[in-house]
Amino acid sequence: MFSPIYKKEIKTQLRLFLPFLIAQLSSTAMSTVDTIMAGLAGTIDLSGVAIASSFYWPAYMFLAGIAYGVAPTISHLLATKNMRFMQQSLFNAMLVISVFGFITAVILSLSHLIFRFVPSDPMMISVATKYLYFVAIALPATAVYNGYIAYAEGLSITRPALYLGLLQLILDIPFNYIFIFGKFGMPALGGAGCGLTTGLINILTCICLVIYIRRSRAIAKYRVKENVRIIDKEIIRQFLKLAMPLGISRTVEIAGFSLAAVILSPFGPTIVASHSITLNVSSLIYMIPLCLGLTATIRTSSAMGVRSWDKAIVVCKVVMGLNFFCLIFYLSAIMLLKENIAALYSNDPIVLEITSFLMILNCIYMLPDSIQCVLGGVLQGLKDSKSILINTVLSFWVIGLPLGYVLAWGVFCEKLEASGIWIGFICALTFSAIFFSSRTYYILRYRKAPKLLLLNYELDDKKANTMK
Repeated sequence: MFSPIYKKEIKTQLRLFLPFLIAQLSSTAMSTVDTIMAGLAGTIDLSGVAIASSFYWPAYMFLAGIAYGVAPTISHLLATKNMRFMQQSLFNAMLVISVFGFITAVILSLSHLIFRFVPSDPMMISVATKYLYFVAIALPATAVYNGYIAYAEGLSITRPALYLGLLQLILDIPFNYIFIFGKFGMPALGGAGCGLTTGLINILTCICLVIYIRRSRAIAKYRVKENVRIIDKEIIRQFLKLAMPLGISRTVEIAGFSLAAVILSPFGPTIVASHSITLNVSSLIYMIPLCLGLTATIRTSSAMGVRSWDKAIVVCKVVMGLNFFCLIFYLSAIMLLKENIAALYSNDPIVLEITSFLMILNCIYMLPDSIQCVLGGVLQGLKDSKSILINTVLSFWVIGLPLGYVLAWGVFCEKLEASGIWIGFICALTFSAIFFSSRTYYILRYRKAPKLLLLNYELDDKKANTMK
C-alpha cells in the first residue's frame, strides 16, 4: 500500500510523535486540573484563574516560541554532522533564552496593572493578581526548561519531555489540593494556589532537566564543551531571526485567545467560565496537531540539513495524513461526549448549557486549526518563520478578534457573547490554514528556499570550513 520510503517515514514520525504527545498532554493536563480544581473552589476562583491565564499564557508561549527555534536548529546541524558548530549554537541559543526569561518575568509581574482599566469583579481580579505573581517568579526557570527540552527533541531524544511531563501532572493534583484548600498548615489561597503550584513545579522540573542534560550518557557526545562556550554574534543574529518571529507569533496567537477572555469578562463569571472550559478542552486536543507539527519541524529541518527537497515532501505528505487520521477520531469523541466533558468542569446548569453549544463551534474550529498547526511545523523546519509571523498577525488580529468582538457585542446584529468570539476564531483559523497551505505548496513545489534557510546554508559552509 505504501512505498518503503513512506513506511519508514511513518514509523519515524510515530516514534517521535507518541512520546511528544504523552508529554504535551501531561503538561497541558495541568491546565485542565487547575481549571477543574479552581472550579471546585468556586466560580469566582475559576474565573480568576481564567483571567490570569489570559496573561500568563502569552508570556509562556513567547518563551516557548523562542525555545522552539532550538529544535530545528539542532536537528538541522545534527544532519550536517558538525558537532562543534551545533554545540556553539546551543550555547548561544540558551543564552538568548535565559535573558528573555528574566525580561518576560518582570513584565508579567507588572501585567496585573491593566486590570485597573477593565470593569470586572474585584474578587476575581484579586485571585488573578496573586496567580500572576506566583507564575512570574518561575518564568526564568520555565524558559531554560523549554530550551533544553527543545534541545533534546532536536536530537530526537524524547525521554526527558515524556518523563518530566508526567512528573508535572503527578505533582499538580496534590500541590493544588494543598495550596488551593489550605491543607497541611498552608493558607487557603483559592484559585491563586494554582499559580503557586505551577511555579513550584516548573522550577523543580527545570532542575531535574538540567541535571539530566549534564549527566545523561545519551547526550554526552552532544553536550556543550568548555572550548565552544563563546558568544558568537553571527550565531545569535541568525537564531534571533528564526526564534523571534516564532516567539512573537506564539504570543500574538495566544494573546488573541487571552484578549477574548478579557472581552467577555464584562458579561460575567458564567460566560467567562463557559468560554474557559471550552478553550481548555480545545487546548488539550490541540496537543495532537501541535505534536505532529513539532515532529514535522524536526523531520523537515533534518531533510533540509542534508538539502533533500524530496525527503521534505515525503515528510509533509506523511504528517498531513497522520493529522487527518487523528482529526476524525477526536472530533467524533467531542461531538458524542460534549455534555459529559462539560460536566467534569462545573455543575452549574447555565454554564453546562452554554459550554455544550460552544463545544460544537469548537469542533468546527479544530479542522482548520489542525491544518495550520501541522503546516506551520513544516514551515518552521524550512526556517520560514517570517511567514508564520505575518500569517498569525493577519489571521488573529486583522480577522479573528475584530470579527469576534463585533459578533460578541452585537455591533451590527444581536449579541452572540461567547459564540461570537468562537465564530471569529473559526474565520481566523480558516484564513491561516489557506495561507499556510499555499505557502508550503509554493516552497516545496518550486523548491524556493526561504531567505533564512539560504543564510543558514551559508553559515553552515562557513563554519564547516573554519572548524576543519
